[in-house]
Amino acid sequence: MKYIDADTIREATEFLRNGGDKERAAAYLGCKPKDLPKLLDLPSLKPVPTDQDQDFDLWSVDRAKEVL
Repeated sequence: MKYIDADTIREATEFLRNGGDKERAAAYLGCKPKDLPKLLDLPSLKPVPTDQDQDFDLWSVDRAKEVL
């Protein structure tokens, strides 16, 4: 990745903060939109765990009461 100075990073961050889209900011910085959170130190989306990913079942107590 090429060097990006602090002023350019600040401009891109302000652009996104003011409602700009990630594709245009990425094109301005010369990177991919998926690399913006790491480059600009922005929060990134985390995948929501599905039922298969969870070991703890929140509703197991209710189902156990129904069986009894």
